[in-house]
Amino acid sequence: MDLRSFIDLLSSQGHLKRIERQVDWRFEIGSITREHREPLLFENIKGYPGNRVFTNGLSNPGLIALSLGLDSRQDLKETIRSAKARLQKPLSPKITDSSPLLQNVVRAPDIDFLTLPVPQWSPKDAGRYLGTWHVNVTKDPETGARNVGVYRMQVVGPKHATVSTSPTSDLGRHVAKAEKIGRTLQMAVAIGVSETVMIAASAACPYGYDEYQFAGGLETKRLQLLKCETVDLEIPADAEIAIEGFIKPGERVQDGPYLDYAGKANTNPQAFLFEATRLMFRNNPIFRGSSVGLPGAEDHQVFSLLAHLDLVDFHGRRSRQLVQNPLLRKRLFRPFQLAGRLGGFHPRNWGRNSAK
Repeated sequence: MDLRSFIDLLSSQGHLKRIERQVDWRFEIGSITREHREPLLFENIKGYPGNRVFTNGLSNPGLIALSLGLDSRQDLKETIRSAKARLQKPLSPKITDSSPLLQNVVRAPDIDFLTLPVPQWSPKDAGRYLGTWHVNVTKDPETGARNVGVYRMQVVGPKHATVSTSPTSDLGRHVAKAEKIGRTLQMAVAIGVSETVMIAASAACPYGYDEYQFAGGLETKRLQLLKCETVDLEIPADAEIAIEGFIKPGERVQDGPYLDYAGKANTNPQAFLFEATRLMFRNNPIFRGSSVGLPGAEDHQVFSLLAHLDLVDFHGRRSRQLVQNPLLRKRLFRPFQLAGRLGGFHPRNWGRNSAK
């Protein structure tokens, strides 16, 4: 179920709220998102005719069930039971040469991220965030093992963005290995992927495990991937937007301030710098993003599910696991945020600042 099919399903079952009046990408989309606890489709964005922004897709357990093809009215325990069973049956992805992403292709000299309706989600954010609900794809420079994660990205130029994470994340390890041998690290970014891909990418899977297999298990069918042209990577063929590029070796930039998952303004002065080499998107693309910082926001909903699957990892520190995972399982989101503010905990696969 690609993002558009999921939105249609939400609409048909009365879960979707369409925002038809004109809204501003600067603060207003984020403010409205934080005021509602239901899926929102912004259809009239100032300065971006024909573009849409979708938020709050997984803002309660029933919506997570729906994204898995289950009944939105079922008990959370049933959803957890189904997810655990599917986790035991991963499915390898397959390559396709057909994708609606190829409807619009922009080469490096003409790339400008701000031709997309990228929101500035909060007055506490230093700028516009290209990546808040997306996937980053890289490969281990030594083994070729693929990682699909979620690492927050702030626009800092027409084709440049920050990529923020911890050195102990899979992406951090990939960058370190690439820099050690003097190579750039290729990276692809996909926005508007299926929600099951987002759940899998958010999971703290073992190092070297392909999250696309986990996503295939969750969807109970093999993912279709499109090979990139300028980098040796693969992206979900049904994404809304995709960006190819690389992380510049040895360069560090400031990401933020930004509003994080714990509800406080945070800054990462050691973010990586990404440069795009190719941009693809569907006709009339739907930009998928998330405004975070409130207890029980959709990132917390995903963390809660993953905690039940033992797939949330606070950089491997057992003490952090003992504090925050039980809070997530019990859906005690305010204490979860408090623990994050006091301890600076950041779920491994969401990056240092994209743990929101």
